[in-house]
Amino acid sequence: MTAATFQWLTLVTLTALTFSVAETGLSGSSILIPVLLATLLKGRLVIDRFMALQGVSGPWRWVVLGWLLLVLGLIAYTFLYS
Repeated sequence: MTAATFQWLTLVTLTALTFSVAETGLSGSSILIPVLLATLLKGRLVIDRFMALQGVSGPWRWVVLGWLLLVLGLIAYTFLYS
């Protein structure tokens, strides 16, 4: 199995897991953190592999990852403190 295939299967598996959590109707902060962590992992895979920023030097990789962390942090803050 190639690395791209493994990463694609990881993305599909994480998507299926988060979808199944949504379909069960579970909610609350105990579910929020694992879903956001799965989203972070998926985002990191997309940034590194499919956007081809894994070996890029300079700030581009960190700018995109920082944006992802900011968005996920704002989502967590909104759900946990609103």
